[in-house]
Amino acid sequence: MSLIKLTYSEFDGEPQYWSISDTTFININLIVGKNSSGKSRLLSIINSFAELLSGQRKIPPTPSRFSVDLVLDKKTFSYELVFGSKGVSSEILTIDGTEKLIRNEDGSGKIFYQKENKFLDFKLPQDALATVNRRDEIQHPFLIELNKWANSTVIYLFGSDFGKSEILGITEAKDFFNNPNTPISHNPRNLVKVYSSAFSKYGEGFDKAILSDMNKLGYSLSEVGCDNLQEHVPFPIPALGIFVVENNVNCKIFQMNISQGMFRALALVIHLNLCSFSKTKQLIIIDDIGEGLDYERAVSIIELLIIKAKDNDFQLIMTSNDRFVMNKVPLEYWSVLKRKGSLVNMYNSRNSEKKFNDFKFLGLNNFDFFASDFLDAKGSNE
Repeated sequence: MSLIKLTYSEFDGEPQYWSISDTTFININLIVGKNSSGKSRLLSIINSFAELLSGQRKIPPTPSRFSVDLVLDKKTFSYELVFGSKGVSSEILTIDGTEKLIRNEDGSGKIFYQKENKFLDFKLPQDALATVNRRDEIQHPFLIELNKWANSTVIYLFGSDFGKSEILGITEAKDFFNNPNTPISHNPRNLVKVYSSAFSKYGEGFDKAILSDMNKLGYSLSEVGCDNLQEHVPFPIPALGIFVVENNVNCKIFQMNISQGMFRALALVIHLNLCSFSKTKQLIIIDDIGEGLDYERAVSIIELLIIKAKDNDFQLIMTSNDRFVMNKVPLEYWSVLKRKGSLVNMYNSRNSEKKFNDFKFLGLNNFDFFASDFLDAKGSNE
């Protein structure tokens, strides 16, 4: 499952108009650009689109337009989605060039019924998406595919506290673990629940994988786990917290006392291993990768991410302005954002092949490609 192409605009024809055009993606992507070029905004748009398709996000009040291409089960899904001031204005879904759904501004439309092999009419309120509200495994399995992709998309804000301030109350934990079918959590804001649900399913092997990856990042740990905070540190309520034990240090270090850099690395490693163990085909989005890490660990975490993406066949989209990160990620994975006023464009080896190839012959490091504005020179893609 992969995101291939996205175009987005909002407030068409208005003074606050903003757009990002023809962004294209491969399996591993590093988005770079100067401050305010639209990097974080692009990731937010992708995540918002996924949340709309999964039903987790309400119809936005902002007049906006999405045009998205996805490859799902070897088929190309092209989805056009337009919001107006009153709700959904238009939805059009085609698969491999064949129309499957069309919906008009008044909520009326038609959708292909697979079992009957024909289109039937429907009508929905303006605040309801047809791709969400018409899901049916028998009649519209293509909408189930869209929903699976949407639910597999997760965004991690590496520069944030990454869930460090979140714990799991004992009462909630008991309810969670007494469930005979404990659900796996991918919530990027609650690492305790993510780790606990994964450990309950995968056991010691999960811990060993985490410790191995943390060691690759330069963190020498002998143990990782969850425990009742009140039994180890002053804490106002009974609650579970993440801890680590460092080699040659005989005590548990709980999440509030773990350095921010180590916690960010630990959180990402836990999420990546959950993806690996669950064999979930995901789109993993990481904003500001490497933020707060020193040179060696920033480089190591990029190496780990690329290996994990290749080994587990998930799609990876990252942003960074970190020199260490840029120099470690091969130029073939780069996409550079350039903003002129309210218009943002993306340049990469797919649409600017000559520029990218010419730069490789200069013998400079990757960061110089970004810092020198090499793309702005004449003859951008002859």
